[in-house]
Amino acid sequence: MQQCKLPSRQKGFSLIELMVGMTIGLILVAGLALMFANSSQSGNELEKSIRQIENGRYAVELLQEEISLAGYYAEIPLHGIAYSSPAACETSALGFSLTTLPMPIMGIAASNVSEICLTDRLANSPAFVIHRLSAEGAPSNPASAALGTTYVQSSRCSADGVPFKAATAGSASAFDLKAIDCATTNPQIRRYVSRVYYLASCSECGSVSDGIPTLKMAELRGTTMVVAPLVEGIENMVLEYGFDTNADGQPDVFQTNLSTTAGADKWDNVVAVRLHLLARTIDRSADYSDSSKTYQLGAASTVSGDASGFKRRVYTSTVRIVNEAGRRETVSYKPASSP
Repeated sequence: MQQCKLPSRQKGFSLIELMVGMTIGLILVAGLALMFANSSQSGNELEKSIRQIENGRYAVELLQEEISLAGYYAEIPLHGIAYSSPAACETSALGFSLTTLPMPIMGIAASNVSEICLTDRLANSPAFVIHRLSAEGAPSNPASAALGTTYVQSSRCSADGVPFKAATAGSASAFDLKAIDCATTNPQIRRYVSRVYYLASCSECGSVSDGIPTLKMAELRGTTMVVAPLVEGIENMVLEYGFDTNADGQPDVFQTNLSTTAGADKWDNVVAVRLHLLARTIDRSADYSDSSKTYQLGAASTVSGDASGFKRRVYTSTVRIVNEAGRRETVSYKPASSP
């Protein structure tokens, strides 16, 4: 007679086996956590660099457009017109007369601290001012002009006796120059634009400063210079002005000195600007130092890095002042050769 075999009893894990299993699991979890942390840190550093690049490029593009439009005076005939030099923060004596217009571009030396509208200006940093008429969109109509704002109206009728008029909107007779029919009023006026670009030591500069170097703009709005932050992380700016010494519309020499005397370095001879910006990341990077690096901002300016943990990058661009350079150009015509 065959004997039945009883089934064996189920046994659990021993304490040693459980401890070994838990140890292996913890090692795997630690490895995954380390991998996640490294991946997250790399993502954060990449985000910082991308933001820095975007800020630097945007700052260059913004200043390129503004510089290229300097001296845009629309229909005003510039023959016989001289340039005046109003203070950068001027809000009333703007430099308009029958024979003068505000200078297209003027530099403000790093040592010049008299411009009080440039609030929280970064120490030892230059600035520059742009004067022009609005080029964005269609000209305004006198009936819809913003009260207290300065506009310029051109005359299209020789009987007016004056080529243009600068006036503050607010009275019906402020803009009375005639259209081409010499009977109706010219319905087009353009807003006067006066902007100062400079570097500030902070973006939010209240009672507690955030300490982020920022490109800012002080703009004439009505009778007040209003400051607005534009791009964070711009900590250094160098401008080399291209002077035209032979009146052909081309820069013959670039220099940073800001003399206003007559000659090659007179401001109304500036036809181009070579712009250098040093942008940094907004947030620090742990264990990062660029103290062994130097950054070249033009031929005569070198900036050394430091151990603050900020990553930096230089952006350079040469901008032609189209309105000033274009009217200086001379075109020579060569007669066609006979067949």
